[in-house]
Amino acid sequence: MFTITEKAQEKIKEMMQEDTGIETFLTFRVTSKCCNEMEYDLSLSSHKKEQDTIIEFDEFRALINPADIYLIKNTEIDFKDDGFMINNPNPLVSV
Repeated sequence: MFTITEKAQEKIKEMMQEDTGIETFLTFRVTSKCCNEMEYDLSLSSHKKEQDTIIEFDEFRALINPADIYLIKNTEIDFKDDGFMINNPNPLVSV
């Protein structure tokens, strides 16, 4: 489905530690603000939607919308000095 590098996982765990006392998920979604403009949304959330699929990682859980699975197939989430990098071999294209 998608992978998260070790460096990105460390950063995510660090960010989640700030939200103590509440179960927090990483959400990874594809959003559309306009006709055929699609972009990624990577955020932390304490709310799971009924349709969300849970992906287990070592120390946290990620939520994805099942409708986005084909758009993020083989995607890698990494963390560099300037932030998260999403590397998808299949660019987002709206049909």
